[in-house]
Amino acid sequence: MAQDQGFTISVLAERSGTSIPSIHHYRRIGLLPPADIVASNRFLYHGRHIEALVVIRLLRERRSLSLEAIRDVLPELLSFSKDGPLSPEMWDKVILTYLENSGPGEVETRLVTAARTCFAEHGYSGVNVADICRSAGISKGSFYRYFDSKETIFIAAARSTVDAVGEQLDKLPTKLSERQAVEKLQNLMRPMAPILLEVATGELLHQPALIGVMGIIATGLASRLMPRLMTKGNAAKPAARRIVDLAVTGLLRPALQSS
Repeated sequence: MAQDQGFTISVLAERSGTSIPSIHHYRRIGLLPPADIVASNRFLYHGRHIEALVVIRLLRERRSLSLEAIRDVLPELLSFSKDGPLSPEMWDKVILTYLENSGPGEVETRLVTAARTCFAEHGYSGVNVADICRSAGISKGSFYRYFDSKETIFIAAARSTVDAVGEQLDKLPTKLSERQAVEKLQNLMRPMAPILLEVATGELLHQPALIGVMGIIATGLASRLMPRLMTKGNAAKPAARRIVDLAVTGLLRPALQSS
């Protein structure tokens, strides 16, 4: 059979529904099992490559996993098919079970990340629990193992902006002056401004669940910013908090004044 003998990349693309450029990219970054080398620039592929591509597509399209995350989970997921090939529907069930059994931290992180994106794009009133679960690739029934309501995951999503911004700050190649830090922080927070605005507005309206949340976020951002500043010693902590306050105020003041 052709599958036993191996087949070309064009056949692999047709059978897996994956473009040839994507297959080349996945092979270069180590996502696919090794192929049989028959010439300097010619490879033969097998059924295991089709399965790998099916799983990659499901993880990308239905679970929104990054290629880096897929590289970590793919080998274990492929081990489920050792007794024979699985259909896409069976793969989807296996992937969901794997994600939900991979530890509460994994599922909770995916839910919070999805919630942060949903709330930032559509606002609090424009999002429901089903939207978050769909974006996270997690069943709605599983949601309530980790969060009591939309309100509780909104607060978690708001607080997660600290780590989301902090991870970007950690990647900066050089230290920042205070002026540069205000500008950089505003740029990094801008995609999440709708969430911060909801929190700030809720505090102004004295909504019990949101009182103090903005302060927690500001303190966390200052802590993540401080190592990235040119300012040193005892002056670094107050400088970081001052920068955060300026950045947040500059980002939210126009919206607050117009509301």
